[in-house]
Amino acid sequence: MRFKFLVHWLPLALSLVALPFALAGFYLIVTQEDPVVYEQGALDSQEAADVAARALEQAEANNDTADTILGLLEGGSVLLTIIVGVVAFVFTLNLRDLRSDLEGEAEANQAKVDSELKFRAEQMNNALSAREAELRQLTTELTSLGEESRRRVEELTSMITQRLDEARQLAENSFRVLSLQLLAEQQVRARNYDSAISMLLEAHELEPENQTTNYLLGYLYTAQRKFETALDYLETAHRVAPNFAPAQAAIGLAQRRLGDQQTDVDRRNRLWAEAEVNLSKALAMDHALLDGDGESYYGTLGGLYRRQGRYDDAVRAYERAVEVTPSSSYPVGNLAVLYKFTGRDEEAREKFARVERIVESIIEDSPGDYWARFDLAQALLVQGKTDQAFLQYDEIIARKPPVSAFRAAISALQFLAQSPQSVDRLDEAIAMLERTAAKLESTA
Repeated sequence: MRFKFLVHWLPLALSLVALPFALAGFYLIVTQEDPVVYEQGALDSQEAADVAARALEQAEANNDTADTILGLLEGGSVLLTIIVGVVAFVFTLNLRDLRSDLEGEAEANQAKVDSELKFRAEQMNNALSAREAELRQLTTELTSLGEESRRRVEELTSMITQRLDEARQLAENSFRVLSLQLLAEQQVRARNYDSAISMLLEAHELEPENQTTNYLLGYLYTAQRKFETALDYLETAHRVAPNFAPAQAAIGLAQRRLGDQQTDVDRRNRLWAEAEVNLSKALAMDHALLDGDGESYYGTLGGLYRRQGRYDDAVRAYERAVEVTPSSSYPVGNLAVLYKFTGRDEEAREKFARVERIVESIIEDSPGDYWARFDLAQALLVQGKTDQAFLQYDEIIARKPPVSAFRAAISALQFLAQSPQSVDRLDEAIAMLERTAAKLESTA
């Protein structure tokens, strides 16, 4: 800046202004003489005149000195005025330049400030725009999240409602199925198999995978000699519950009876072999396992062995059945038949007599038990009590049991006919039962 010029030259100007005053002072000091002091009366008239002349000269010299000093002072004043004027002029010029510089610097600073403010403003605007964009995105995401959450809540609510409805329906179905199963069991005990099957089919529509329903249907269809249909239901029950021993044993029973019907020896033997496996596995899981009629499945296995000609195995199986159900006439009667067939007559008579005692006790409580009456009629026939035997057969026919019961009784009598010792009126009894079975089959 020009103002700095004054800082350097102002001391020089002040020095020039002070120079005349300094010279005047120096001159006074150099030219001034010491005054001579005379004592009063020490000079004569001549000397006094000389002294006066010198004093006058001295006064004139002092006056010249004063004029000189005044001239110097006047010159200094002029010089001072000039210097002050020059300084004022220079100062004015520098002040104007200073103002111009200051204004330029102010403008430059203002431009710099404006530029910085503009840059900062742009930065703030950019940051604000970015934050606004982020806020808009966040708002969009929150809105989307809110909509997604609302949609998920609606879906979950709908799903829960649906599950609750399904659970409610399943509970109602399960209660209905249980009721139908209980009613079907009552019909089975009354030997009303058709009504029991109808109830169980309704239960099966509600719960197709219910193991109990499938098992009972399979067992009842086996009793009606519809073995293929029975096996479908029984295999479903076994698939649902692989360790459900009653279903596996019932499969063995249906396979054994289906094998009895086969004329193809290979298929019959295959079915019998499968039956033996299933019966053996079931009894291994539960040796006291009973069928729907309350009989031991060892009796079913013994009947299979008897048909295969494995009589010793059959005897052992029926003996196990007697151990499981000692109050049942079925295993005792079949064991008696095997004893009779193998020539063990004494043991056979003892068992037939035991059958008679057991059945008398059974029919006293359950007079409609045609299986017990078949066992009683057979025991009476072998013991020679033929009239009583045929009275029992008449009683059985009057009660109209299913044809399957007649076929089972006929099979037992036909096997008994192969015994070493003949049985009186055995063929007559077989013929009587054959006619009844044929009549029932023709009207079915």
